[in-house]
This record gives sequence, C-alpha cells and structure tokens, in this order.
Amino acid sequence: MSFLKRMAHKSAAPPAKPVSADPLAASREKPGRTPPEPLSLILPVLAALGSVASIAAIAWVAQERAPDRPRVKRRVDVILKDLETSCLGLAEILRRLKRHGRHFGLDGPAGGAPMKLGLNSARVDPAAGQLYHQMVNDVATHLVLATENSFDAMNAIEDGEIDADDALLDGFAEAQEKLNALLAQRASVRAMTDGLLAVAEQLVGLIRQLKERRTAA
Repeated sequence: MSFLKRMAHKSAAPPAKPVSADPLAASREKPGRTPPEPLSLILPVLAALGSVASIAAIAWVAQERAPDRPRVKRRVDVILKDLETSCLGLAEILRRLKRHGRHFGLDGPAGGAPMKLGLNSARVDPAAGQLYHQMVNDVATHLVLATENSFDAMNAIEDGEIDADDALLDGFAEAQEKLNALLAQRASVRAMTDGLLAVAEQLVGLIRQLKERRTAA
C-alpha cells in the first residue's frame, strides 16, 4: 500500500501556475533573448517631433509665394488631422515605453546614465521582443507621416491657408528648443523619454490651434 501511495504522489500533476495579467511577466521569471536597444525607439521619436517643431521656421524664412510654385494638393484639415494623429501616436508610444521601462532601459542604473548605445542589459522574453519591434514599426510610420505633413502644413501657412501668428509659431520654436536642450544635455534615457512626451503633448495643443486658424476657402 505504501508503494502505491508513493507512485500516486509522483504521478500527480503539479498545480497550475496562475496566469499573469502582465504579458511581459515571464521575462522577469526566466532569462530570455538579447536586450532591445532603447535608442532605436527614442531617436526616431526625437526626429519625428523635431519635424513637427520645425514649423517654427516659417516665422523667419517665409517669402512671397513664387508664381510657379504648386499649391498643397491635400486639404488643410486633413493635413492637420494627420499631423495631430502622428503626435498623439508618438505620445502613446512613449507612454508604452515608460510602462515597460524595465525591459527597455528606463529603470535601474542604466535609465539614469547619460544617453548612449548599449546601456540596456536586461534580457527579454519573446513577448517583450515582439512589443519592442511593434513599437519600432509604429515609430517608423509616424516619422514618415510627421515629416510629410509638417512640410505640407508649412506650405499651407506660406500660402495663407492657415493664419498662424507669431505667438503660435513661437510655441513651435519653444518646443524645438526643448528638443535641442535634451540633445545638448545628453539626457538619460529616462529623462529623454519624459522630455519627449512633454514636447509631444505640447505639439498636439499647438496643432489644434493651427486647426482653428484655417482661413476661409
């Protein structure tokens, strides 16, 4: 009888582990894959926001419209809506980066160190790797759209389809200076993420003001 009891004990299935609500929890329990490079996310976000902030340049380089210069083909309301969507999307990517900071170099000593390549040393599991690559793809999409729509918005301002006064353009210049300060300070990954998020939110507000300054067709 004792032999049968021992066999029954050995064959019993182990208790099931509770399913975590955190999709990245597994990476904290066991080693995984090579860590992602956080600057592959942060630097394209910086570039995209810099493209939007460059609308400030209209304040000091605007010239009379050349007779043969083509007008913006897309509707101004569509351009500004797409530009706003890009800034909102970039802000959300930065928030996701902060939510999963442990995986992407924001938490711990690396997050406070001066920004450079190769800081993150935390290995990640396949779920964290998939999230990282999805975020990279999203940033790349917004970079292309933000660059295109910023250029179209500047042309619309030069053509008089948006009545942007100096105070509004100064707001874009202020955002541009904040980005320059982050670069000059060689801010940490954590500080860069927080700073970029603040600029993205500022640019959303400025774009909404541009939407209110559209001139009558």
